[in-house]
Amino acid sequence: MKGIFKHILRIFSSRIALNIYLWVALIYLVLDMNYNNEQVYTYGIIYSSWYYWFILVGCLLQMALVYVNTLFLAPHFLARKRYGWYFLYIFLLTVTVSVIYTFGVKIAGRHFDVDHVQQMGFVSAPVSDKWTFAAIIDDTTTYFIGNILWVLVFTMAWFTRDYYRQQRLAEDARREQVETELNFLKSQVNPHFLFNTLNNVYGLALKKADNTPDVVLKLSSILRYMLYESNTDMVDFDKEKEVMQAYIELELLRITDTSGLHFDIRADRNYKLPPLLWLPVLENVFKHGTRFITDKLFVDFRLAIVNNVFTIHAENAYKPMTDKADTAGGIGLVNLSKRLSILYPGRHTITRQQKDDGYAIDVKIELS
Repeated sequence: MKGIFKHILRIFSSRIALNIYLWVALIYLVLDMNYNNEQVYTYGIIYSSWYYWFILVGCLLQMALVYVNTLFLAPHFLARKRYGWYFLYIFLLTVTVSVIYTFGVKIAGRHFDVDHVQQMGFVSAPVSDKWTFAAIIDDTTTYFIGNILWVLVFTMAWFTRDYYRQQRLAEDARREQVETELNFLKSQVNPHFLFNTLNNVYGLALKKADNTPDVVLKLSSILRYMLYESNTDMVDFDKEKEVMQAYIELELLRITDTSGLHFDIRADRNYKLPPLLWLPVLENVFKHGTRFITDKLFVDFRLAIVNNVFTIHAENAYKPMTDKADTAGGIGLVNLSKRLSILYPGRHTITRQQKDDGYAIDVKIELS
């Protein structure tokens, strides 16, 4: 039932319906004005059958002006900036309609008092009863001016509608491009995360560790989130926190001494935010802060959302690497920077600081 109502509403608000409303309103306005004049002055105009034919023909000629212009001339010439041809054709069209209308007024004037009729268009003018060339030119000029004004009004309406249509198309194209780029960036993030996690599972499996099934379950939970729940624009922070904690626990399972690893995740309420913004930073601190088994492990990861401000502060032990694997691992932070540039232009900062034996990343996002 709701679908039928929406369909009916769509029909009654369509472009064709709006045009019908316009012409019905204009015809009603003209007929009503003539009826009221008749009640006051009793010209006898509305009792002539010629009067209704006259109104109908006038309406059809005005419609010809409007639709030949807006459906053909404006799209084919004005929109393509062929202004010379457009003005030539609109001039010829207006002259033709004005001449036909002038002849119609002269013929109708033989059957009722046309001089006191409110006509269709911008001009309701008396015409000469002479059929000389000079009289026809003079009468046609009067209606030509009125018809040019009529065309101008509807041309401006077409131009306004076309402008907003072009703006909407440009916005749709921009949005589609942004969505395509975001999907591309997310497609790069997801395999990167999966690759790192499967390495951990593989290492535990080789050792035949008792906690391997627990690791597989946690990985399954995270992959379920990645595949089915993160493919939306916004997700709940509570769910993100749950996945973050699962990821951290998954990484910590392979580390014996976790005393130097600190994690703090909190928010003052359950926000809606883009999924997985935290993942590149968290991957980075585990990659560098826990890589050197013989050194003291150090990671300090703090994520907070307070008063619509999303912040991440991450510090970890760091020793530069020269192999290609380390270079490839930087794709996550590069993608994060690109995603934030699309999602929060001018409302985010990412700062990095390299020390002698450590590395720090600070991310700040104004969510609204």
